[in-house]
Amino acid sequence: MKIVTISDLHGKDVWQEINPENYDKMIFLGDYVDAPYRKITDVSNMDSIHARVLVDEEIGRTNGEILYNLTKIIELKDKYPDKVELLLGNHDVPYIYHIKNKSLQRELMCSGYRYTMENELSLLFNKNLRKFRVACKIKDVVWSHAGITPTAYRQYFKHRVNNNIDILVDELNIWFVLNEPQVFYVPYIRGGGMPHGSILWADKTEWNEDYEFPFTQIVGHSHVDNISYLYDDKVRTYEPRKEKANVVFTDCLNNETKFYEIEI
Repeated sequence: MKIVTISDLHGKDVWQEINPENYDKMIFLGDYVDAPYRKITDVSNMDSIHARVLVDEEIGRTNGEILYNLTKIIELKDKYPDKVELLLGNHDVPYIYHIKNKSLQRELMCSGYRYTMENELSLLFNKNLRKFRVACKIKDVVWSHAGITPTAYRQYFKHRVNNNIDILVDELNIWFVLNEPQVFYVPYIRGGGMPHGSILWADKTEWNEDYEFPFTQIVGHSHVDNISYLYDDKVRTYEPRKEKANVVFTDCLNNETKFYEIEI
């Protein structure tokens, strides 16, 4: 099975360079929204929301571009329901709770949150919420936005799932539906109040201890210059090696247009 992983787009449409027919699975790791505002020189034909002027012409996106891009990704899921997996990231989740849980939304807001389009994004996410998850797995590989750290695995899962990957992924998705706090923990290093992060917020520096997760993880969220790898030799390395990695960090699109491919 040939699988391609698309990480942390933040409004970028580079995923359209991928031909779905070339893969058995396309897995999006979330963070579809919250790009910097795009600089616009001619605003004469734009409404006030879409004409916000700020920042960077290369990575910036207008509200309309972000909304259109997310809509096209959802349409891709509709076209290939069994091939495309849509996972949620920490930047996406606050919009889901904009209408139904304001207090949780305020706790989860990220840098770059767009108040000017929160109604549109909230409606789009909630209308299609059953198409999104927070984790998925294929064989012995688990995908999530930020990953399950050794601390989180020991504290919440090891005694519950007995290394059963199916139970693990099911529990993660059920916890999200039930708004369990373990799904939303923001670590100190990311400006939060918890010693460790959740699958939406964990930072790659949290893998600075013995790796205990018994399966391979593929994650985004933590910026890397190139697709990077962690091995279980207690020395964290981000240089590619031929052995099977414990964790693959894929959030490199701000540096290069590259998608992680794996055959399993």
